[in-house]
Amino acid sequence: MSAVKEGPPEIIRSPQDVINLISQNPLPRSGLLVMISLGGVLIDAYQSAMIGFGNKYIAAEFGLSPGLTATVNASVIVAALLGGLLSNRVINLFGQRLAFVIGLGMCSLGSVAVSFVPDIWWLLICRIVMGLGLGIDFPLAASAIAEFRGTASKKSGTSVNLWQMVWYISTTIVYLVLLALYFSSIADEALWRYGIFIGAIIAMAVILLRLIFIGESAVWAARVGRYALACKILAERYNVKAIPGANPVAQQAKPGKNLNGAYRMIFSKKYRSRTLIGSVVSVMQAWQYGAVGLYLPLTLASILQGGLSGALAGSAAVNALCGISGGAIGSVILTRFGARYLSMVGFAVVTVALITLGFWPQVSAWLSLFLLGAIIFFHSAGPGGLGMTIATLSYPPSIRLAGIGFVRGVMRLGGIAGLIFWPMLWGALNTDAFFLLAIIPFIGFVVCKWVKWEPIGSNVDAEDEEVLLQLRQQQK
Repeated sequence: MSAVKEGPPEIIRSPQDVINLISQNPLPRSGLLVMISLGGVLIDAYQSAMIGFGNKYIAAEFGLSPGLTATVNASVIVAALLGGLLSNRVINLFGQRLAFVIGLGMCSLGSVAVSFVPDIWWLLICRIVMGLGLGIDFPLAASAIAEFRGTASKKSGTSVNLWQMVWYISTTIVYLVLLALYFSSIADEALWRYGIFIGAIIAMAVILLRLIFIGESAVWAARVGRYALACKILAERYNVKAIPGANPVAQQAKPGKNLNGAYRMIFSKKYRSRTLIGSVVSVMQAWQYGAVGLYLPLTLASILQGGLSGALAGSAAVNALCGISGGAIGSVILTRFGARYLSMVGFAVVTVALITLGFWPQVSAWLSLFLLGAIIFFHSAGPGGLGMTIATLSYPPSIRLAGIGFVRGVMRLGGIAGLIFWPMLWGALNTDAFFLLAIIPFIGFVVCKWVKWEPIGSNVDAEDEEVLLQLRQQQK
């Protein structure tokens, strides 16, 4: 870390002063902190992919129909939806550092327990615990990343959007882990248990890294009146010398009131269009990914030859070559084209690819593989990550966690729909199901065309003081 800048100290009297100093002095090298913050995304993607893979084995082991099994597996997503809505309250009560530990800690405990469950009811309980933890974690991570640089910097959009690349790195790891377990002579029906247990170990490692490298939020510290701590964080992380003013103001509302007021605010006239586009992009991308991405091994097994090992190898290849590259390229070009335009293009290409798969599903295995790869690439480079990027960069810090939590929550609804309905549609219609699925990205395209809000480069942090004033007026 470089030395604290020379000169007279800055005077801190309100949370907005802290926000302004961060915007003026963004972290010059935040890559390591960003990747550690996104560790929860890695775990979320890992466990989601394991759920998709283990679906048919869980059904066989516990004597469930495919639809009921998918519903049980979707419990983790329902719980994550609730966790996302609770994340604002968790950080208000405990702060960023401890909230990070709470979220992934719950996921780790639930994952370990899932590996040994004797019946479907224990599986359900453990999945709920996992989901709550994962739901709490993501809004915290996205908010922390936005704070490293401030929303005025276009690089914040690039940093936040890297979560999509991390997601595909994780799903690639899943299929490689499953391949290694498969060739270790572990029975097919036990692979999901071993895989989820390994995910718990990875989650514990992420918790340790966060405890070492990720500190407290300077904005949160100021908001709860801990100005000495906020000044310490500004000095250690942003190299800014600051001292509390004579009469600093603690602008933290009571947690319950603050939570309700924040959710009302994201649907106010000023913010509702931002909430709409963030929510629709998130829901529609999650629906299409829940169908195509999570069930990629199942889909490839129906198209390609080679059995389970071939499906896993094909899934790893598609995720690595298309998902990771798409997420990386999308993050790089985001500052040039904007989140709305990239989402619109991604939805358009996925719509065309799904319709093509419906017309010519098995003309050529290579054509099918190319189209599935195109779906993953344009999903990853486009709307796959941008729904949450839009949500993160559309709100000032005082309501950011509520906005991210809500959009992440409704995003889970799309994931649930894909997870539950795709096996049913695939079983009833086979490749004709691609025609119905194409409706989902088309809706996303239409909304992106209609709503003109572009968050990249918009200095929404400057709106924080105004929003805090409105929140205080609501509570009188």
